[in-house]
Amino acid sequence: MTFCLRTARRGRGTAVVLGAAMLGIFATSAPQASAATPVVGVISAGTPWPTTPQWQSLDETPGSSSVCPVSVVSTSGSVSGASGLLCGGAGGTTLTRTSGGATPTIVLDYGKEVGGVPYFDVSAESGSPTLQAAYSESRTYISATGEPQAPWAEGDSHRYDDYAVTGAGAIVNQYEQGGERYEEITLTSAGSVTLSSVGIDYTADRTQASSLSGWFDSSNSEFNSIWYDSEYTDQLDSVPAKSLPSVWTVAGGALQAVPDNVGGDDIGLVSGGSSWGDYTTSFEAKVVANQAGWLVRSQDSNDGYVFILDDSTDTAGTVNTLQELYLHNGSYTSVGSVKLPSALTAGTWHAVSTTVAGSTLTVSLDGKRLASLPESAYATGSVGFREGPGEEADFRDLTVTGSGGASLFSDSLGSSSALSEFSPLPGVNSYASILDGARRDRSIWSGDMNVEIPTLFYSTDDSEYAKYSLEALGSYQLSSGFVTGALAPQRSLGTYTATGTTGYYSASYSIYWVLDLADYFRYSGDVSFIDQELPVLEKELAWNATQVDSRGLITTTSSDDADWDFYDAGKLGEVTEYNMLYYKALLDGATMAAAAGASSQAATYTSEAAALKTAINAHLYNSGTGLYYLSNQDTGTVAQDANSLAVLYGVAPASDDSKILAMLKSDLWTTSYGPKPFSGSSYADIVSTYITGYELEARLAQNDTSDAETLLNQVWGHIISPSSFQTGTMWENINGATGLPGRGSSTSLAHGWSAGPVSALSGYVLGVQPATAGYATWTVKPNPGDVSWSEGSVPTPHGAISVDWAGKSGVGQFSMRVSAPSGTSGTIAVPTYGASNPVVEVNGRTVWSGGTFTAAAGIAGAYASGGYVYLTGVQPGTYTIGSNPGNYGAPAGYTSCAAEGATCTVSGTESVAYGANGIYTYTTESSSVTCSSPGLSDADYGMTRSCYVGAVVSGPSGVSTSYCGSEASLCSFSGSKTVYFGAGGKWTSKTISGGTPCTTAVFGDPDAGVAKSCFVVS
Repeated sequence: MTFCLRTARRGRGTAVVLGAAMLGIFATSAPQASAATPVVGVISAGTPWPTTPQWQSLDETPGSSSVCPVSVVSTSGSVSGASGLLCGGAGGTTLTRTSGGATPTIVLDYGKEVGGVPYFDVSAESGSPTLQAAYSESRTYISATGEPQAPWAEGDSHRYDDYAVTGAGAIVNQYEQGGERYEEITLTSAGSVTLSSVGIDYTADRTQASSLSGWFDSSNSEFNSIWYDSEYTDQLDSVPAKSLPSVWTVAGGALQAVPDNVGGDDIGLVSGGSSWGDYTTSFEAKVVANQAGWLVRSQDSNDGYVFILDDSTDTAGTVNTLQELYLHNGSYTSVGSVKLPSALTAGTWHAVSTTVAGSTLTVSLDGKRLASLPESAYATGSVGFREGPGEEADFRDLTVTGSGGASLFSDSLGSSSALSEFSPLPGVNSYASILDGARRDRSIWSGDMNVEIPTLFYSTDDSEYAKYSLEALGSYQLSSGFVTGALAPQRSLGTYTATGTTGYYSASYSIYWVLDLADYFRYSGDVSFIDQELPVLEKELAWNATQVDSRGLITTTSSDDADWDFYDAGKLGEVTEYNMLYYKALLDGATMAAAAGASSQAATYTSEAAALKTAINAHLYNSGTGLYYLSNQDTGTVAQDANSLAVLYGVAPASDDSKILAMLKSDLWTTSYGPKPFSGSSYADIVSTYITGYELEARLAQNDTSDAETLLNQVWGHIISPSSFQTGTMWENINGATGLPGRGSSTSLAHGWSAGPVSALSGYVLGVQPATAGYATWTVKPNPGDVSWSEGSVPTPHGAISVDWAGKSGVGQFSMRVSAPSGTSGTIAVPTYGASNPVVEVNGRTVWSGGTFTAAAGIAGAYASGGYVYLTGVQPGTYTIGSNPGNYGAPAGYTSCAAEGATCTVSGTESVAYGANGIYTYTTESSSVTCSSPGLSDADYGMTRSCYVGAVVSGPSGVSTSYCGSEASLCSFSGSKTVYFGAGGKWTSKTISGGTPCTTAVFGDPDAGVAKSCFVVS
């Protein structure tokens, strides 16, 4: 069998070779549409929300671990059978290039953004051509070399790869291409290649809709699509443990060790050798480029003894030399070097052995002893290999033999299974993590996690992505207490404390780690992890305290002034946003310290937070404009981040919240695609999906649902609309002038910090939030806005909290059903739409009427505030709740005919009203009916209803309508309807949402002095 090999088998785009017998392993996945069709569940009789939700079709997650293209965008040059490469396609696809001829090109579309390891199944070739494959998130930027910016942290360092095709077989790329919707395949040299299939071995989280712990559905199809595209963005950025490919490979009977040229480790160690003491390790090595390195008595990738052979053309070290190094806490110290007895030529195999006996290390090359040196720092440890930047080597036949002759380890390193013997293994992530973007940067970022953590807890509920990302960042805390803000996902956990004051990335991103830890605790209730991380938390907040100036405010210098707007200049001095973050970190620190039993420390943090809040309002608030300054050095720029956080975190006086939000809208809502982050011209005109997410949450928290819905439509609705940049995921930012991705081709189109709508819609619109850690206590408080109904499930450590609700804002009616798990208690806030005397029933019992609470099973108390009736002390169980305005009686002109469940006797043909307290549905009946739903349409679900009979009234002629109430009553309906008001031949009409009072105040008076009615267009 002939295999496909690259001419340059190492570095960018290296091919892993598989036999043709393996061609069948790549299963195809079903095609999906590039833009989701609006999906809204169908409401059937019985409940005012769908009994069978239909959100599953919006889930973008691939059904197979191997994804295939769904359409051919274009072809050029000599290409035949291109459709054979699509999902379910058959037949070969042939690209042919003649000398001097046109370049054959195929552009493929995967239907949505995906990410993983590309593969190509070659069934035939001639002429040994070079096949080139390139990748792009958007159709606009696809080219023979793909997008211009590749990730710095993990994955392929270019957006294209070259393969020298010499025969049939499978080509599997060595590195990850983390985010792409489009793939362009070409031949860059003469020859012919026939492909039987191509695809991506998907490496991100693949939790299916059927297993999604959290979900959201509503009457607004755009909001539904926004939720699922945001959730998929978070999944695409979630990396399961050990899912990333190794940069080391096995081919030609040897382990081929190359450096991780992006952000990972250089060292791979044999697993299980930490207790090895005295032993001899032997292997054969072949230098490919510059050096071959190995370790003995290695504790981890940061500690051990290192030896390096420099070949005769080494450009990094002294040629033909053995280097002897001591590795401690990631730093190398030379302990000697030895000139080799003869030139070491690259490409030649040499036998190497190293004996460690007591405090003596002895190295031999080709049977000749080179060096013996005393070292006693490490008494035990494993063996491994090391190849840094610019270095490549092959290794084979590795053995480790104990001092007594027992075999401790033996592997020829000639099979791919040998890679599993190493941990860490360069390129492979040993723990699960969540990255900032699928394509760029592919790094764990603390700022991005502040959005991503709530998103995953409201959707997949896979806490490991958050937990291990937090642990990894915290493990690289500096001696000052500064926690790093970014880390490559394949880096091993830090094993030592590096000396330093500030590190990567900034003061704000170091603070974000505390907020992220608090979010993890808030949703998970994982006290043991807080116990583990408390020392890191305390050191971080201690470092923050050293940055506080004489006015009590945290300050930044040029060493730590960077922020989320990395394309702008840093912000110096007393930056308001940074102080808001620090305030929240102190409050969160107090909560976590208290949970960990450190009550004294918790009290200190609480006191420091109060002092900081006072200082912020004293020095960084402009009483003239009613807004907070950007900083003490920039008092003229209006900052979206500082002011949104002031409202969200409770720094601003509650009485000023609405004014601040109004001023933000006035000053910054100046583009068609969302708010500018800063006023003036000093900062880029780029709409940030990240910071706008905080404004979105601030508005929802203050019940400014109308403007929150506008943000959802303008920003995220724009992103998901059909265009050449639509990917089924959410963008990093938007150009405020053009609506295109904010920074052109370098913009990440699947960026986790843009996923804020998931927690906004589930936490505020559906309304479920933890009140204390791990949902031991919880709150269900829907913000209906213009949404007619919503339903969903929110996972908790105790089980799911499920919520269904439907509301009619125009008539003040609301219904909901809440199920809460055992081991919890909570508060349910029932919207009353401003009704002056609402009535609330729970499971058929009136619990609130006339401003008074009446006890009911599972409900401890109630009170009214701000347009809600709050039911408190709610115990586990399922509750059906109804609320209506309460100041309406029976329908005018109707008489009672039956209580609920009884028979309503009808004489002749009469109108039957079914409902309570002014909320009724009306049907025309000619025989007796049972007073119940679903026999009668239910306008007042959750309330104890009755039936009434009255005369049938005629509506406007020439229009199909149904009666909905007499003048001065309430016309109840869901969604948007056209309503006629009048009598006889005189009518006026309006289109209204959520029901309406049937009054002249709403419609005007089309026929003065005549009793009128309302009719809804069918």
